[in-house]
Amino acid sequence: MADYYEILQVHPKADAEAIRAAYERLRERYDPARLEGAADELVELARHRRDAIERAYQVLSDPQRRAEYDQQLKEQVQPSLSVPERKADTLPVGEVDDDLIDFRPLPPARRQERPPDFNPQPYLSLRSRQSSVARGRVVQRQQPAWLLPSLVVAAATFSIVLGTLISTAVVAPPPAASTPVATIVPPTPTLREILDQFEGQVIAARQVTDQVPDNPNAWINLGNALFDSVVFVREQLTNGNTEAQQIYQERLPRWLEAVDAYRKALELQPGNDVIRADIAASLCYYGLDTNNPQRAAEGLSEAEKALQAAPQDARVLLSHGICLVAVDPPQTERAIQQWQLVLSIPGVAPGLQLQAQILIDEYSQ
Repeated sequence: MADYYEILQVHPKADAEAIRAAYERLRERYDPARLEGAADELVELARHRRDAIERAYQVLSDPQRRAEYDQQLKEQVQPSLSVPERKADTLPVGEVDDDLIDFRPLPPARRQERPPDFNPQPYLSLRSRQSSVARGRVVQRQQPAWLLPSLVVAAATFSIVLGTLISTAVVAPPPAASTPVATIVPPTPTLREILDQFEGQVIAARQVTDQVPDNPNAWINLGNALFDSVVFVREQLTNGNTEAQQIYQERLPRWLEAVDAYRKALELQPGNDVIRADIAASLCYYGLDTNNPQRAAEGLSEAEKALQAAPQDARVLLSHGICLVAVDPPQTERAIQQWQLVLSIPGVAPGLQLQAQILIDEYSQ
């Protein structure tokens, strides 16, 4: 059963106005005109996404159909809940009911399908929510009286053991030269494992924006999470990773999702030129990799505005250079000058300097 709330990226308790706004935003994002000149695979992927968005909106915009859908969704989730959780599900809608929902990021799938009984919207376990309710607010239960003495005894025991280990290490003879010392090398995480970590960050950031939609930092964090999740895959393309190429084609629309998040933050903080520079970089990366010169030109326009307001900001210079090589024809020499200026600014973060040097080496060849 498709999760229409997840497709429209709204909370299950969202009102009709929020659902309509989410539908219009997603419909505009996947408008065929925005993908003009893009790869056929991306156009087909966007078409399927638009069809799913239309189906979800047709159900959730109709009160009667939405009520029937909610009942079906509840019946699907209900068998997987424990008895205490079923009781929690019958509580009236309100602040206390929201506190019972587990908003933590879902565990990574690790390249496996979710089991049939997997619950994507679980409740907190009974043990983790044992608290008393007073005047509509959840009040944490007091700690038992035996906890503090137990911690003191545990700390004292740990100190004695630690002192014994240190003294043993000091007086003990060094191991013989012929004795091999085993070195434990932690396994290198796979591409999918790293992507799962990025996905957790994106999910957590979306949840925060749902809870505090008027906080600009929440939207900035969401934009950064989306940006990082796709730029990491883009960096793997230089290694000839065929798996990364397929994933990157699927995640190209995330550049535009990051743009939407940054623009929401810019509405709340109109004078933040760094956010405008991040919008520019996202648009230019999307325009460059989808052969869409219109998007690249739009990004360059945003970068020029940010540069005019903050000509010595390293991130603004970095994004401006990216847009200069994304437009047609590319302005490579001017872009390299911008990145070299990043290296000359004192106190710039090492990560920005490293990225500027990588871009200089790449486009100087």
